[in-house]
Amino acid sequence: MITYLAVLKKDINLKKLEVFLKNKGIKLAAHYKTIGVVKLESNISILESEFQEYFISIEEEKDNLTI
Repeated sequence: MITYLAVLKKDINLKKLEVFLKNKGIKLAAHYKTIGVVKLESNISILESEFQEYFISIEEEKDNLTI
C-alpha cells in the first residue's frame, strides 16, 4: 500500500471527494483539517494530473520527517 499526502484546495466538498476517490480505489485514510491536508492510501500510483480539481499538490509519504 502506497501512502500519499495531498494539499486540499479551498472549499472542497469532502463527501464528494470521498465518493470520487472510492470509485478510483483510493482510501481517504485521514483528514488534517487544521492544515488542509488529507492522507490517501492506494495500491496503484496516483498521478497529480488526475486530481487537479481537488488538490494543490500530491506527494508520496516518506519516512524522513524531522523536527
